[in-house]
Amino acid sequence: MAHTAIIMPKLGLTMSEGVISEWHVAPGDEVQMGQLLFVVETDKISSEVEAPAPGRIRELLVAAGETVDVGAAVATWSGPGQIADIAAGLAEVVAEPMPPSPAPSPPVTAGGRRLSTPLARRLAARENVDIALIAGTGPRGRIQAHDVQAVMDSRIRPTAPPVPASSPATRDLRPLIAARVTRSKAEIPHFYLTADVAFDALNAVRRDCNTDPAAPRKLSVTALLGAAVARALVLCPQANVVWRGGRAEALPGLALGIAVDTPGGVMAPIVSAGGGVYAFAAALDAAVDRARKGRLSAADLGDAAIGISNVGMFGVRSLTPIIDPDQTFMLGVGAPHGVFRPDARGNPVAVQEVTLSLACDHRAIDGAGAARFLSVIAELIEQPARLLIPLV
Repeated sequence: MAHTAIIMPKLGLTMSEGVISEWHVAPGDEVQMGQLLFVVETDKISSEVEAPAPGRIRELLVAAGETVDVGAAVATWSGPGQIADIAAGLAEVVAEPMPPSPAPSPPVTAGGRRLSTPLARRLAARENVDIALIAGTGPRGRIQAHDVQAVMDSRIRPTAPPVPASSPATRDLRPLIAARVTRSKAEIPHFYLTADVAFDALNAVRRDCNTDPAAPRKLSVTALLGAAVARALVLCPQANVVWRGGRAEALPGLALGIAVDTPGGVMAPIVSAGGGVYAFAAALDAAVDRARKGRLSAADLGDAAIGISNVGMFGVRSLTPIIDPDQTFMLGVGAPHGVFRPDARGNPVAVQEVTLSLACDHRAIDGAGAARFLSVIAELIEQPARLLIPLV
């Protein structure tokens, strides 16, 4: 059988290169379908790439720690001539024999290029930090973004490498988060809409569902809010868009970004929202668990028009959020709070309300369209029985 190339996958719309941080196979290894081949790091995630079929590894073309362009060959093997793309899989491989490749060179440390991640190089260039003076904490001494950030914070030459995080779940994500929110505020013309929405009905539906022994699982407030936002996208298709290539591009699928507080910082996996509320709740719970364990992968990337950041569990009244650079909206949700509102006869009644703050990308949508979208979200929260009807 002709050997084919395994290539660097494209793990996101903006990815142009990635780092092979770990190899889990060696030349001559027999691998089974689903077996871990290697780990790719980008400025957003650390992603595990698995074998889609049985095969034998022939040659590793790239050493651990090397930065590789998307589409470049990283190994050859005897497996099938196509590996599905990972945001849909690994990218297509070359279906003809690969020529022999020289062994990877050792890392260059003096008189040449230092191994470093793309984000680390960008941060160093922007902040006028000499990357040659930084002690890297990544594989084979690779300089990572948090290494540059440490020097930026101290503005002195480090005398010893910082102690690396013990696991992906505790890795410092601040430099990566800083780069993304800076990009968002620099590129996206934000405008904001706010609504105070009655919360009692949604809370009652959640209570009733969670006390029903026949219910497949417990529903969180975030799951119900996500179901409301997903149905609003169906009812307002002009909102299910992202700004891409100089135009508002409609998204074919239905998914939401959900902000998750992790030991290293806030991550926002993309969760499919095309089914019913219980299917969404199951997918949400699994994504939250992966995020907190530092196990997010390319399967947690994808297209979404909107993200949700719920800070109600902290007792915060409202949140004015920043849009993810690849999305059009970010919905900030605060804690329920008691207020008096007039009933049908004008008498004051104590009710619970929640404040919604919608950050919007003015390139992709105008104020009227965004206001209509937020109004539909609010209506669905106030009439939550509709959220139990599966989307089709």
